[in-house]
Amino acid sequence: MSDLSIPDPAAAAHFPQPQALDIQHDTDPAQDHGDARRIPHLGHAALFFAIAMVCFFICLLIAVGITAVRHPHEPTTSPVFIHAAVFAQIAAYALTLAISVAIFPLVWHRSFLNGISWNYRAARLHWWQLILLSGVTCTVALLAGLLVKAPKETDLLKIFDTTLFAWISTLLGAFLAPVIEEIGFRGFLLPAIATAYDWIALDRTPAAHMRWRQTTSHTTPALVLAAIISSTIFASIHGFQLHGQIGPIIILFGVSLVLSAVRIRLHSVAASTLLHVSYNSLLMLGMIVQTGAHPLSSPHLNFAKLVLNLCALCVQGLCLPPRHHRALRVKAFAVAFLYSSLLTLYSLPLPPINW
Repeated sequence: MSDLSIPDPAAAAHFPQPQALDIQHDTDPAQDHGDARRIPHLGHAALFFAIAMVCFFICLLIAVGITAVRHPHEPTTSPVFIHAAVFAQIAAYALTLAISVAIFPLVWHRSFLNGISWNYRAARLHWWQLILLSGVTCTVALLAGLLVKAPKETDLLKIFDTTLFAWISTLLGAFLAPVIEEIGFRGFLLPAIATAYDWIALDRTPAAHMRWRQTTSHTTPALVLAAIISSTIFASIHGFQLHGQIGPIIILFGVSLVLSAVRIRLHSVAASTLLHVSYNSLLMLGMIVQTGAHPLSSPHLNFAKLVLNLCALCVQGLCLPPRHHRALRVKAFAVAFLYSSLLTLYSLPLPPINW
């Protein structure tokens, strides 16, 4: 018979019991992180947009002041002031991003990209679907624009008076602006509105409060309402570029809903940013071709060159090993067909694209 004594259950109760690892909510069980934190909320969104507005007005004031000193006899509606506003917007975007990346990690105690749900992996996995979706969205917006009344000339088209500023504005509108707008509207505002709605609609019971403290997910009604409200604000802010024309603003509202749906579906601001960048790039291409600001702005020349590139893409898809890259070959054909259709539309004598 063994000499080992049987442990007393009453004595074992005085020893600390090991804590179970909550893999879903706590990756560091040695630290007590407290209740789940819903980031960002309305206060964070308000702070981000306040930073953006202050940076924009400061940069605009500096740019306009310098331009007024150098060109004292030019009216404020002249191209030189419009060009100064473009440079001010670029500087404001860069300054807003730099300040936000520095401030919000101190408030959230986590990285900036993690706080806004950047999730680059989702964009990398679904890149071809997002590019196809941008082409479909651009085509629908282009066709819908033929049915609505749009201003014949806007400040945005005035920027394309020279080749240099056509390139600068293209880089701004196709890359920098979508990144900042997606961070602001889909990274901050959309989840903040959803969080506020869920808190207002929360049942005032102990069980409901317990669920609120243990999870950061949003309900479907909250996400739908947040997408509608954020898209309304998004379209309204762009309304001044369109001189308040309702038709193009409604089209922008629809585009924003598509971006919000991608952000919600993939839980990724990077995915909605890729979609936004692709969409704006197609619009900028159409503007440059139609306004003649690009040094190779002949629609037929651009159409021929880009169709050749798309044919090369098709050949590349055909040359891929059929056993391992069948899906990629289908993607190549789909992208080639879609963009060939878009380029055909751009080569036609359509009205200027103003949204």
